[in-house]
Amino acid sequence: MEAGPRLVQLIMGNLVDLVRKTVDRTERLDPEKLRKAKPLRNPDVTFESIEDGSLLLSAPLSSQGRGMVGMIAKWMKAPDRKKFELEPFGAFVWNLCDGKHTFEGISKGLRETYKLNRLEADASLLAFLQMLSQRRLITMMVEKDK
Repeated sequence: MEAGPRLVQLIMGNLVDLVRKTVDRTERLDPEKLRKAKPLRNPDVTFESIEDGSLLLSAPLSSQGRGMVGMIAKWMKAPDRKKFELEPFGAFVWNLCDGKHTFEGISKGLRETYKLNRLEADASLLAFLQMLSQRRLITMMVEKDK
């Protein structure tokens, strides 16, 4: 009698794993690839410096312009760009997201400039780059496997 519930539990566990793999399309980078990855700014994002060392970013909104949502947005005169303000720490990272500097290089710069240890710099940088990537302000360039 125990085989029935165990079988259902096994099938459900495999089904959950399959759904996770199907839905979660984000590629997991191993730490070595991450260290060599080079963040690159979205060329459609404009930015300007603010006196206190901060940056004001302006990114285009992609959800407007098509279908009913686009018509409503135009009718309501919704802005076609979203603005983000980066404090000096974020501005420092943003300026190094040029496709030339690696994650490791930016982390080293943070450690030297802000007197952080490696763990603090890496954790802060990773969280910040993930946020920028989710908002489509940057992309991470990773070397292909050979």
